[in-house]
Amino acid sequence: MVTERPAAPGARAARRNGEARYVGWQCRLYPNRSQARLLARCREGLRELSNELLGASNLRYSRTGRHMTGKQFRAAAQDWCGRRANRDPFPSTAIYQTAADMHAAFRNWHRKPRPGQGLPRFKPEGRAPGIYVASAATRFDGDRVRLPKFGWMRWRGGSLPARRLEGPASRATLGMVYGRVWRDAGERWMLSCVFECGPLDTAAPTVGVAVVRQDGARVAVELDGRLVETPGPDERSDADRRLRRLQRRLGRCAEGSKRRARVLERFRNVARDMRNRERDRHHKLTTMVVLAAGTIVVEGVRGELLRQLEYKARWHGRQLQVRRGPPEPEAPGRPERARRPATPVRSAKRESSNEGRGV
Repeated sequence: MVTERPAAPGARAARRNGEARYVGWQCRLYPNRSQARLLARCREGLRELSNELLGASNLRYSRTGRHMTGKQFRAAAQDWCGRRANRDPFPSTAIYQTAADMHAAFRNWHRKPRPGQGLPRFKPEGRAPGIYVASAATRFDGDRVRLPKFGWMRWRGGSLPARRLEGPASRATLGMVYGRVWRDAGERWMLSCVFECGPLDTAAPTVGVAVVRQDGARVAVELDGRLVETPGPDERSDADRRLRRLQRRLGRCAEGSKRRARVLERFRNVARDMRNRERDRHHKLTTMVVLAAGTIVVEGVRGELLRQLEYKARWHGRQLQVRRGPPEPEAPGRPERARRPATPVRSAKRESSNEGRGV
């Protein structure tokens, strides 16, 4: 049974000094049959809303040369709710968050498109967005949680974060900022929440410098020059073989058959187990390094491992030095620009252009 814990002292001071931590937390939900059907309909309805907002914005752009604004997205979402008044009610937070996400996608594209980033696309079946729930109506009571429009349901997945801060009086759960209901690859309903927590009670480091090096899936850790044994990806190799075997078995199954559905479920379970093992290994490794060393030097570390080291070092007041790659050799003067190897077509074009300029 999980009970509400008292808030950390000095909630306002923690926010004012920038010491408040935002902790992500997730659990598995166990809805009954009617709740599961309602969650599935809500998820599919939000996908329909997202596609309708995208189509309306593209139509407006073809007529006026401008995409819809945030206010127009919210108005379109309200109109969509009015047209489906006789159907199941959806959480208003999820509806307006879908409109806000669509507006943010267009805004980010117009501001600074990143490599490989395109305009928003229509969501096919199975790619529905998550269901956002407000903190004002989400309430935890032991092993049960109350979600707006869905009622009480059981949950499982550890305990709520400690040292949660008090917030507005409208918060039904201590420290909760917002939550999102989603469905993982194994067709399980999950709840992800963000909690506002106070600073941690940090302990003095036991060593001075820790060096973390990553080479593919291998991670090496040195504490004051002493190599520390870390769990390697040996367990993952067996899971990789199982995945490849299941993938070959999927190729031999007929589309839409019950055997394919069983094999696909096993494939998803193995893949989920691999992700959980990898996440657990990273969390144990980064926590050990941050608690042990005062200065952390990382070389070649990237992705999830670097993200965990960054926020954990900030939480515990450690110094983090990131080395993106090997140091470049010093060379006098400006380095020459690398040229692509010449091809017969490119060489012929270059010669013809030089003849035209009289070179």
